[in-house]
Amino acid sequence: MVEEVANASPELQVDDVAGYTDPIILETALERLKYTDGSLSDTIETILSNYPDRLEKLFNDHEDAYVYDDAVRLLEACKKEGWQSGLLSGNVRKAAEIKLKRFGLWDSFEFGVFGDDARNREELVLVAKEAALEALGESFTHNRMVLVGDTAQDAIAARANGVRSLIVCRRSESRIAIENANPTWLVDSLEETERIILWLKAE
Repeated sequence: MVEEVANASPELQVDDVAGYTDPIILETALERLKYTDGSLSDTIETILSNYPDRLEKLFNDHEDAYVYDDAVRLLEACKKEGWQSGLLSGNVRKAAEIKLKRFGLWDSFEFGVFGDDARNREELVLVAKEAALEALGESFTHNRMVLVGDTAQDAIAARANGVRSLIVCRRSESRIAIENANPTWLVDSLEETERIILWLKAE
């Protein structure tokens, strides 16, 4: 959709998108192309309002769409412990819903915060605290929250807000950046569910 409005591809790489919100990703893409044919904010808003409809067909028809089984097992294990689970996604809400509904996961979360709730991940963590209070009727201080993610941006956002983070390194080339972001826990997978639950209980 960026190509359609700017007549060129921004050639985004994984590091340009991993851990960032949809609005920031679009801003990065358009600025890289030096887009000047209209208001940047208006163009971003137009794309964000239209792309979920395009995404729904493309994503649901795409054979390579997948979900990490170890992440689903950890989510289920947390629920067994009686812990509340919220979804923190850089996608706008409609896009996140499309992705998770394909795998039957949308209703697995008690609440969620999305790329249309805050500009960046640090702000999303702040919004999550308020969303949890509204959805659950209970105030969760940041030291009672754990952010589970797979990017350096997740660890940075957690640390900036005094939230613990469990970061899984899915790409070996991302390890140094994640380590430099100082996550509370860094793992290569979420397979050792019981061990991870013990870590979370001990803190």
